[in-house]
Amino acid sequence: MVYIFQSLLTIIQASLEASDSTSVRLVGGHSSGTGLVELFVKGEWVTVHNLYFNDNEGKVVCRMLGYNDSVVKVYDNGNDLFGTVVGNSVLHNFDCHGDETDLNQCSSPNSWNPSSSYHSNDVGLSCEATQLRLVDGDTKQSGRVEFFFNGAWHSICDDSFDDTDARVICNNLGFSSTGVAKAFKGSHYGQGFGDTVISRLNCQGSETDIKYCSATWSLKSTCNHRNDAGVSCGGTNVRLVDGPTNTSGRVEIYHGGHWGTICGYRGFDSRNADVICRMLGIDNNKAIAYPYAFYGEGYQPIMVSNVKCDGSEPDISACTSDPWVVKGVPYSSCTHRYDVGVNCDGVTQIRLVDGVSEQSGRVEVLHNGHWGTIADTNFDNHDLAVICRMLGYDFTSKSFFMKGSYYGQGLGEIVVDNLQCNGGEDDIGHCDATWWPTTRINNHDHDIGVNCDGSTPIKLVGGAEGGSTGRVEYLHNGVYGTICSRSFSRSDLIVVCRMLGFDNIPSSAYWRKAATYSQGLGEIIVSDLRCNGIENNLGECSGTWPAYSSCTHQDDLYVNCQGDPEKLRLADGPNDHSGRVEIFHDGRWGTICDFNFDRADAVVICRVLNYDHPENAVFFTKSHFGSVNDTVPIVMTELSCNGLEATIGQCSPEWSKLYCSHRQDIGVDCCPSCNSAAIIG
Repeated sequence: MVYIFQSLLTIIQASLEASDSTSVRLVGGHSSGTGLVELFVKGEWVTVHNLYFNDNEGKVVCRMLGYNDSVVKVYDNGNDLFGTVVGNSVLHNFDCHGDETDLNQCSSPNSWNPSSSYHSNDVGLSCEATQLRLVDGDTKQSGRVEFFFNGAWHSICDDSFDDTDARVICNNLGFSSTGVAKAFKGSHYGQGFGDTVISRLNCQGSETDIKYCSATWSLKSTCNHRNDAGVSCGGTNVRLVDGPTNTSGRVEIYHGGHWGTICGYRGFDSRNADVICRMLGIDNNKAIAYPYAFYGEGYQPIMVSNVKCDGSEPDISACTSDPWVVKGVPYSSCTHRYDVGVNCDGVTQIRLVDGVSEQSGRVEVLHNGHWGTIADTNFDNHDLAVICRMLGYDFTSKSFFMKGSYYGQGLGEIVVDNLQCNGGEDDIGHCDATWWPTTRINNHDHDIGVNCDGSTPIKLVGGAEGGSTGRVEYLHNGVYGTICSRSFSRSDLIVVCRMLGFDNIPSSAYWRKAATYSQGLGEIIVSDLRCNGIENNLGECSGTWPAYSSCTHQDDLYVNCQGDPEKLRLADGPNDHSGRVEIFHDGRWGTICDFNFDRADAVVICRVLNYDHPENAVFFTKSHFGSVNDTVPIVMTELSCNGLEATIGQCSPEWSKLYCSHRQDIGVDCCPSCNSAAIIG
C-alpha cells in the first residue's frame, strides 16, 4: 500500500514538473490568499527569499492563484508573520514586470535552485483586501479600528496615526460619503485584544486599502493596547440646550456613550458656530458663538477643548482640537464656566425701554428668558449704528446714544460689556464684546441708551418762544432737569446748540449762569462737561452724571445759540472810550469783579464794544473809575479770556460775585491814543 502511494506521489510530482505552469501556494495564513509563498521546484515545495521578490512578483503570484483583481501586499518578514516551515528556499531574481501570468514567464525555472541557507528571510504575500471593522464606538461609523489577519482580529497602534489614515480606513469601510474622518489615539474607544500587528501607519489619503500605506507589520510589535487607534467616520450627534429658541443654546455633543459640552476656554468663534449649525441643518454663515456658558453651565462631561474650524467642515470632529475625552475618562483641564453656546439664526433679540420716542430708550437684550442690559463701556457711534439697524431704524447724523443709565436703570444681568462694533455688522453678536457671565460691570449705573431718530431730550426754558436762548433742561428718567455750568466751554456749547437744532453756531454764541428768576428745579443732571465739539449729543461727552453735589440751581446753565450781542457799556470815564465796565444782566446793569482781570479780558470787552483796534486796550482794576452803591449787582468775575473771543460768554466767566465788592470793579480804555470821542456800538 505504501509502495502504491509513493508511486502515485512520484507520478503527480513528475506531472507537475512536466507542466508548462508553475505550481505556487501560500501557507501559514488564515486563507488561501495569505501566507508564505511556496513554489514547487524540482520535486519539492520551497519558500522564496525576500531579496528579489517585490510587488511585481507578488502581482504575478496572486494572478496565478486566481486573484485577478487582487490587493497585493508583499511582506519581507514573512517568517515573523506566518511562521517558519521546514525545507529549502529559493534566492532568485525573477525580474517580473507584473503583467505576466506565470513566474516562468519572468525567468526559467531551471535557474531556480533551492537551498537550505536562505530560509530565514522567507517572503510573505497577501492577495486579499483587508477586512476592517469598528468596535465599541458610539455609532456604527465609529470605534476602535480592527483588521482581520491570520484568523484573528487585531487592533492598530496609534503611533503616527492621524486623520489622513482615518480617511483611508473610512473609505475602505464604505463611509466616504459622510465627509468625516477623525482619528483618535490612546485607546479612545477602549482596548482591544491579541497582537498589535500594524504600527506607524502612514497613508497619503488616496489608498484603496491600508496595505498600500507605509507601515510596520509585525507580530513582535512593542506597542500595547493603551495605544489602540480609533476613528469616527460619521457625523457627531449634536444638540442645543437651554436656549430661548430651538436654534440657540448650549452646545452638547454625544460621545463615548454620553452627552457632554465643548470647552471654550481658548476661544470659540463664529466659524465653529457655522459648523455646529450646519450639522443641525441650519446653513447660516451669520451664526453667533458664545464661549463662556452664555446659556448656562452644563453638568455632563466636557468632551473637547480648543476647537478650531475654518467654517467649511461637515462635522465638528473634522476641526482641529485638543484630544477628545477618552471613553469613560472625564476632561480635567476645563470647567463648565467655559461651556460654548451658539445662536444659529444669528439674531440677538433686543428692545428699547423708557425712551422719549419709539426709537429711543435703554437697550435691553433677551437672555435666558428675561431681559438684561448693555454696559456703556467704550460704546460709540459704530455700536449705535448696528443697534439702530437691528431695530429696523435708520442711523443718521441725528442719532445719538446716552451713557450712565440715562433712560433709567434696568434689571437682570448686564448681558454685554465693552461692545466694539465696526459699524457694518448685522447683529451685535458679530461684534467684539464681553458677554455674560464674564461681563465686568456689576451694577446698572452704566446701562446704555440710544436714540435712533434724534428725538431731542433737551429744551430751552425762560427764553423767547421758539428762540435760541434760555435755561438748558435735559430729559432724564422721564423728568427734565438742569445742567451745571461749572467748567462749561465753547466746545460744550456747540454740542448743546447742535442738539437744539442749531447747526451753524456763530462765534458770538455764548453761555452764562441762569439769572435768579430763571433758575430751574429738580435734578441737576450733569456737571463738568468735557465735550470736544464734534459729538452729536452730550451723552458722548465726558462729565459727571449726576452732577457734583456742590452744584446748585444758582449754577444752572443759560445759553444763547444764535449769538445775540451782549450788552456792555462804559460808565464814569473821562471820555466815551474809557470807564467802568457794566453789563446788562437779569434785567438790570451790573459790574464785573477784577479777580484775575488782565489785558486779554480788556481786549475782548473792547471788541464787544466795536472799537476798531481792541488789541490796544488798557485794563484797570480796583474801581479805577469809581465804585457804585451796593444796590448795583456784581454780575461776574474770573473772565479768563485769551483775547480772541467774540463774546465775554465765551471766556467761561464765573457768574457770581464770590467775595468781591465794588472796590474791585473793572475798567478799560479802548482807545488810549484817541483824542476824540469814539462811537460805541
